Amino acid sequence: ALSGSQTKAPGFAGGYLLLTTNLAHAADRGFSIGGGPSITRYDSNFKITSKETGRHIFVDTEGSLSLPSTAGSPILLGSYRFSRKHGIAFGYYDTRRQNTLLDTELELGGGYVVSGDTRISDESNFYNFNYSYALFQDERAFILFSAGLFGLDLGLKLEASGEIRNGDELIDQSTINRKLAVFAPLPLFGLDFWYAYTEQWGIGTRVSVVAGAFDGVHAGVFDTVIRARYRLSEHFDLLTGLRFFSADVNMDDQDYEYEVSYRTDGVFFGLNYRL
Repeated sequence: ALSGSQTKAPGFAGGYLLLTTNLAHAADRGFSIGGGPSITRYDSNFKITSKETGRHIFVDTEGSLSLPSTAGSPILLGSYRFSRKHGIAFGYYDTRRQNTLLDTELELGGGYVVSGDTRISDESNFYNFNYSYALFQDERAFILFSAGLFGLDLGLKLEASGEIRNGDELIDQSTINRKLAVFAPLPLFGLDFWYAYTEQWGIGTRVSVVAGAFDGVHAGVFDTVIRARYRLSEHFDLLTGLRFFSADVNMDDQDYEYEVSYRTDGVFFGLNYRL
């Protein structure tokens, strides 16, 4: 088999990582904006089940279909803290990965075998907007509670052309085209812990949970970020850290049920500017 196209990298690799650093100092107020590069490792798969027959297709996107499992991505964030107790944050990030396998034979689970050309793409977008309240705060540390919306804009697509069989049964000799495209605004809740060891150095951890249902989409997201900050000057900070993201999404339409598992872990670096 020949492996075709490679990755266009802007992934959801690190956007949410830096969103969690927007309150990097207990006494900061005002507007901030930042960004930087990140490197993320992906582990995702999805399952499509026919309601009529009960047959299913299982797709290991990074395994059997060789969707790039590691990608770099730029990230962007913004926040406004209008008092020591209250603030808001927002952000946007996306994923652009794809791969094409030419003249190959793949097992997709459920007995399905594709002989021909297969293309898998991931064009998912993710949005975040939240309000934060300081539960505890002093000169060195704070604990924030946040609540808001997480925009899940899923865009996984599988295209296969050639011969598709289930055992000895010929299913199709043309194409299979399945797109898991859905947008769901879901509730987000989180806790953010921060401690400044010195005037320049600080470290923190944020844990966020997204859970809910919207228009037939049921999703659960667990996100953990561990990050450090070095204050360069009155207005600039250097940021670095690790992020672990896990999402499980279930949805259905008139004919099919869809199950998606999306896991990432990554490292990021960034520069933040505060007004």
